[in-house]
Amino acid sequence: MSERPVRFSESLAAEVCRRTAEGKLLHEVCRARRMPHPETVRQWLRENSAFRSRYALARDSLADALAEDAIRVAREATSANATARRLYVDAIKWYTARIAPKRYGERPAPDATARGTVGDAIEKGRERVKRLREVEPPVRPSSS
Repeated sequence: MSERPVRFSESLAAEVCRRTAEGKLLHEVCRARRMPHPETVRQWLRENSAFRSRYALARDSLADALAEDAIRVAREATSANATARRLYVDAIKWYTARIAPKRYGERPAPDATARGTVGDAIEKGRERVKRLREVEPPVRPSSS
């Protein structure tokens, strides 16, 4: 068995990012010959901010690739394999929500009870202005 690289190199980092962006998970990327161990890549991520930034972009692409794959799997579902495909799609939804939460995360439903009416907001604004005027009277220009 060939020895895995442990030293950071730009070419190896670029290859890790390229394969990740194509839709491969880290353990799949690192399974290939002449690729570093996943823990080595994690160490590079902790120590190298430039690599961390490039890898974050690659993971955004990974999330997109996985989401597209989930749609394909769902479309190809039949009554015979629907349960297994639902499990796969749910796992992808969970994972993409973690690696790209702004695009694929759950958005909380707005809390209608926490909001007031426009009239309430206007009244609160008037009360705030009144309190501010009591603390600091308006400065008027002096007449000369």
